[in-house]
Parts: sequence; structure tokens; C-alpha cells
Amino acid sequence: MCQEINLWTYWQGRDYAKKTPHIKYMLIGQDFGPPEKEEIKGTIANVRKMNDGVDVMFHENVDLEARDSQTDINIVRYFELIGKNEIDKKKYPDLFFCNCNLGYRRDKYSGNMTRKILANDAAEIKSLIDIIEPENIICMGLDTSVVVIRTLIDKEFSCNRVSELIGTGEPYIYGETYIYPVAHPGYWGTSTRGEDNVIADWRRIRK
Repeated sequence: MCQEINLWTYWQGRDYAKKTPHIKYMLIGQDFGPPEKEEIKGTIANVRKMNDGVDVMFHENVDLEARDSQTDINIVRYFELIGKNEIDKKKYPDLFFCNCNLGYRRDKYSGNMTRKILANDAAEIKSLIDIIEPENIICMGLDTSVVVIRTLIDKEFSCNRVSELIGTGEPYIYGETYIYPVAHPGYWGTSTRGEDNVIADWRRIRK
């Protein structure tokens, strides 16, 4: 079913290889939700339509106000802070979404994810980043950010608090790419960091 590197790429970044546009923002999430639950939400039906050549959005006819869509609706809101409005309704050629772990969950949307598991696809993610050469990488959540920084910059890097990881908001640097860790936009990540801090973190991302 998946004809891209990851099902999340159907949201933003699909067909990158055909046109190879300049990517301003690459968003790296943790992992994709259980496909059987995404089937119920409606995203998988839209993936199939895209594979069949139908021009639809990843969230077409998906209820973004539903509990299982909280992460996605928050991503839509936060991208507005860096000038990308209604990313659930519009495809941007300079956006690319992918997950750190390229596999798919079973049963639940959260829990039981470790840095060791996230690092399983580190070589593939690094190769993808080196091909795309994005201006900015936005990493969602503590563990995803640590794994990406270890993969690209410092294999010994360690951090156990998202507030310490983000610090003053200065980006980590990989070549000419700026890396911005942000709190995971789901309920727990947003609650732990605090909504005001999350908004401030996104506003510091280079435009």
C-alpha cells in the first residue's frame, strides 16, 4: 500500500522524487499510528486514492476534532505559527513529513517506544536527510530528537528532559540544516512542556 518512504509522507512530501523541490521544513515524528485505526479514521482510504491517482488530501473527510487526531490538529495549528496555514487542506511543495521509525504500530497509538527501537532506521533517515538537504528539521518529542541528534551530530548525545533539550531555542546544526527539537504535539507532550512554551518554541523556528 505504501509507495512512499512512510505513510506520513502522504500528508506532506508525496512525490518528492518526481520534482525534488527545495524543502524548507522537514518534520520528523516518532512513528506512524496503527494502520487498522488509521483505516477507521479515514486516512488509509485517502492513501489508496492517492495511489490510484486521485488528488485528495491525507485528511480528506477525517474528523480532526476526534481524540485520536489530537496530534494532527495540533501540528496544523503549530505550522500556522511558521507561516504554513491549513496544512491539512493544502499541499506545500517545501514541506516533507516522515517518521523516525519507519515501521507501524499495532493496537495502540502510544507507549512502549524506546530510543533503541527508534534508532533501528537511523541509517535510512540520515540518507533521506542527506538527499533532501532541508533548511530546517523539526523533531517531535524528546526521544525522536535525541535519536536524530545522535544520528547526525553526536553519537554520544544524551538528554532526558525536553526543556533541557530545547534550552533557549537555539537550533542544533548539521551542515547547513538547522534542527529544532519541539515537544511532542500530543496530549502528554503538550501538557508537560506547557502550551505557552510550545507556542514560543515554534515561533523561534527560522522562517
